[in-house]
Amino acid sequence: MDAIVLEDLRKEYRNGRGIHGLTFRVGQGEIFGFLGPNGAGKTTTIRTLLGLLRPDGGRAWIMGRDIAAESLAVRRITGYLPGEPALYDYLSGEENLRFSLYVRGCPEYLRRGLELARRLGVDLRPRLRSLSHGQRQKVAIVVALAHDPAVLILDEPTTGLDPLAQETFFGLIREERAAGKTIFMSSHILPEVETLCGRVGIIRDGHLVEVNEVEALRRNRFKRVAAIFRGTPPDLARWPGVSELAADGKRVRFAYQGEILPLLKLLAGEDLADLTMNDPSLEEVFRAFYRDGGEGGR
Repeated sequence: MDAIVLEDLRKEYRNGRGIHGLTFRVGQGEIFGFLGPNGAGKTTTIRTLLGLLRPDGGRAWIMGRDIAAESLAVRRITGYLPGEPALYDYLSGEENLRFSLYVRGCPEYLRRGLELARRLGVDLRPRLRSLSHGQRQKVAIVVALAHDPAVLILDEPTTGLDPLAQETFFGLIREERAAGKTIFMSSHILPEVETLCGRVGIIRDGHLVEVNEVEALRRNRFKRVAAIFRGTPPDLARWPGVSELAADGKRVRFAYQGEILPLLKLLAGEDLADLTMNDPSLEEVFRAFYRDGGEGGR
């Protein structure tokens, strides 16, 4: 069963920004990364999915519930961590937690919330206004996860967290997935997406550029190649698929896009001493999509 389904979902503003015909699916029990820089449409997508913005066209469902017709039911089964958490500064962390659970009608989950706070290392007794940004973010994570939702929608979740807290958060998210939860996580921090997610969607100016597995994105786009020649290196700049060429004596580094076999045949005809070939990082893949508009385009 798909936990999140979007079909031609649109939310368009007068200035031309927004989201324009998004169509993709997120499977139940999946951690899905939603990538794009600030202003690409990530937060608009999330707010539209949660019924906080009314779509201008298309449809979407979360756990089979229509986001427009059943928005209240959608919010009951989701845990939402906004990019800028809207908690009550004059209340303590525990009071914020208790209030959230009371409004949701599930005060019995207080113990779960307190345990999450313990694991994240945040003291829920002080008022929020006295906490650092990182500690406030931890309280917001606790509030989002405490009611044991079936779907977690997280907008830039690690903002302000120190490295140790990030590792704890990653562990919590993996546990939620192991329990069958679905996590939809927007981010512009590629290493954390690479760490957590099996699949990612890339959004560019409100248009979906690509949806694919992280490993497939790396494999399909290009390779990083380093070659050492015994004699003078050949003129690789003329070879098809070669770019970003950098030579240092007999050592040559370059990016290669295309089928590997033709490249290997060309290299086999040279006096080659050593060869290494690696997949790019997700960050390099992401930059490539933005540089050339992506395979999906607009």
